[in-house]
Amino acid sequence: MVCSRSGPVTVARLAASLCLAAVLTEVPVPVRAQTPPPAAASPAPAGDPCGDTNLLATTDRPTFGTNPCVVKPQDAIVEVGYRNTSTSGAGASHVAAFPENRDRIGLLPHLELVLDLPSELRLTANNTTIVGQSNIGTGLKYEFGYFGSFVHGIAAEVVYPTAEAPFTNGLPSFNESYQIGGGIVKNVGFNLTVGFNSFSTPNAAGAKNASTTAFDPTFILGGLVAPNTKLNVEVANDSSNGPGTGGQFFGNVFLQHQVTKTVLLDVEVEQSLTTRSGGHTHYIGAGGALRL
Repeated sequence: MVCSRSGPVTVARLAASLCLAAVLTEVPVPVRAQTPPPAAASPAPAGDPCGDTNLLATTDRPTFGTNPCVVKPQDAIVEVGYRNTSTSGAGASHVAAFPENRDRIGLLPHLELVLDLPSELRLTANNTTIVGQSNIGTGLKYEFGYFGSFVHGIAAEVVYPTAEAPFTNGLPSFNESYQIGGGIVKNVGFNLTVGFNSFSTPNAAGAKNASTTAFDPTFILGGLVAPNTKLNVEVANDSSNGPGTGGQFFGNVFLQHQVTKTVLLDVEVEQSLTTRSGGHTHYIGAGGALRL
């Protein structure tokens, strides 16, 4: 799970997401979150805010953070999407990404396996178009449980550099996060992700690679605008894109609609709220989730 915040390499990073302890990976990117709403689109088991069929509560699309709700054992959720990202300024570029496939499989109660499979990336910069694939990522997510209408958990992912430049820096990265979400008032909820992205930057002179740990918090406020439709507003931060780089804030607005108990559709619009290299990043996207 994804496009650029400040150039081709960061684009790949945004395509992936924050999930727990794994095996392989994807380009360093904050991965995506969802707020467990106080009112479920489908009936939930008594006391469980996540439920079994409420995709509005359990999908990871299409956000920067990570959802505390996990897939139930013997269930699976397939998430796909398309994103079109433009970056202005000195590093002006245009990137399209598809299918942004994330597969989530329930292993045990409160534990899920996350697989971020490669997306096709089409980068256009300086009147040149480059086509490639994003990295592969695998991770685990664990749900501690719920108290009242609140759910919390942890996630981690290892990103393995399977892609070629400029869609990877050739080194693995690691994402870790804590998430909490729940209802505030009737039909209105929030989600907070406190995440970290640890990665290295190759040293062209052959010396030791420089390491960076970026702080990537996100906050979502969402509410039902219809029985099966939810509108969300998200604010996210990326504290660093590498040695010597500053932070950047992003705003994301997305609408989700649960069509059936097994199908959810979404659309999104994102805009960077601060500049990097004198430019802004913005994207539009659409996708969905299918519960198997």
